[in-house]
This record gives sequence, structure tokens and C-alpha cells, in this order.
Amino acid sequence: MSKFKIMQKIEKWRIEELAIVLNELTTLLRTGESRDWANVFSHFYDESQKIIFKKEFDLDALSKLVINIKNCFFNGHSFKEIALRHKSPREEIKLNEGFLFVRARLYKILTDLEHRVAEYIN
Repeated sequence: MSKFKIMQKIEKWRIEELAIVLNELTTLLRTGESRDWANVFSHFYDESQKIIFKKEFDLDALSKLVINIKNCFFNGHSFKEIALRHKSPREEIKLNEGFLFVRARLYKILTDLEHRVAEYIN
């Protein structure tokens, strides 16, 4: 199949949405004093930008990125158990609510991309 059909299957906006969510998650993690995880997701954001701006669509790079990010949700990683911190208890609650929402949104995006990549490879 042609690369043009791949782009129709996995539209550029889907990868851009992934990048936006990764950037938002990085900001939340930094604000919530989880710098190590912020650095991990900042790296994933950088990788998503490389995919977006490459002249030719790289399905393998996208597939690897999705797998690597999704692994943070499994395999005993502490990512699924993070509680963000803030000096203000009220801000801490808002920060953690935002984090839970963005984390769930990220997982939904990853699941969708994973399905599209798997569908295309079969």
C-alpha cells in the first residue's frame, strides 16, 4: 500500500493531538514536582515532533513511540500511581484532577493509534 493511504488511515492531526497531550502532561508533571516523569514525557513529545515534521511518514517510528508510551502504563511503572504535589492543597487537588484527565486522554489516543497501526500492518 502506498504511503498516501497510510496518511489517510493515520491522519497528521492525530499525531499532532498526541503531541499536544504529551506537552500538556509534561507541564503538569513539572508543576507537580515529578521532574523525572516530566523528562520522560518531554522526550516522547520530542519524538512525536520528529514524526510530525518528517517529509515522509514513518509508521515504524509512530508504532515504536506508541508502544514506548503505553509501556509507562504497565509493567510495574510508577506512572499509574503518581500523585502530584503543590504547596497549596487546593491547587494540588486541581493539579491531580487535571493529571488524571490528561493521563486518561493520552491512553485513549494511544489505544486509537495502536489500533490504527495494527489494522494497517495486518
